Amino acid sequence: MRTERGFTIIELLVVLGLITVIAGISVPVFIESSARNRVWTAAESVGANVRQARLRAVSRNRTFRVAFNCPRPGSLRVLVVTGDALVDDAEDRCDTYLVAEGDGGEITMPQGVTFGDVPTLEVSPRGLFTAIGGAVPQIITVTNGDMVRIVRVSAAGQVALQAEGDEVINDEEEP
Repeated sequence: MRTERGFTIIELLVVLGLITVIAGISVPVFIESSARNRVWTAAESVGANVRQARLRAVSRNRTFRVAFNCPRPGSLRVLVVTGDALVDDAEDRCDTYLVAEGDGGEITMPQGVTFGDVPTLEVSPRGLFTAIGGAVPQIITVTNGDMVRIVRVSAAGQVALQAEGDEVINDEEEP
């Protein structure tokens, strides 16, 4: 009779095999979940900054802009419209060192997340949106690989977030 206790090599290989199978299943799920989380967080950030620009415009009775890919691709800034075309339309207006009073800081999307080529949104003191070089409602598509979330900005200032293919809930109808 054997009195020593321990595991055989076969038992250890079986346990290692099970651990490998479980890890092989869980790692891709974790990676996909992380990508989805980055897209949802970035879309929420875009929506929050658009709402913040509207709140600033209404509460300060000034026009604000939400400039995308400003100062670099994958970032955005909320900028006050000063009324001086030399300042407002300057090519280096987005540079963070040229901050006018009332400008917001640079918001950078998480790594791998993009929102494409979006026109600058302008919000009036009445809270109404227009798009410089585009149309309103504006659809902002936030992507990371196959993960997509849409931010829809209406002319009246409503911001709706939706996953690709989902219907917008509680959003106004556009003419």
